[in-house]
Amino acid sequence: MPVAITAKSTRHTGLTQSIEGPVAAWLATFQLDGDNSINASVSIPLAGPPTHREAQEKALKMLQVFLNDAAEAATKFRFSD
Repeated sequence: MPVAITAKSTRHTGLTQSIEGPVAAWLATFQLDGDNSINASVSIPLAGPPTHREAQEKALKMLQVFLNDAAEAATKFRFSD
């Protein structure tokens, strides 16, 4: 089943503390659309990247890892009796 992913927004939400001092905080949102099936919006909070583009790229990598892990979990899932 084909799934389309669209970057909906990436917003700078302020600063957050890290071991390196204050760093940029971001909230990236992606839209996932399947063909006549599941549609979902996923928001990813992240900290560290100094630029909008770097925040988008880091969020996309996080989404890729999450979706791979979710696909693996779905193949192992069993309903309990």
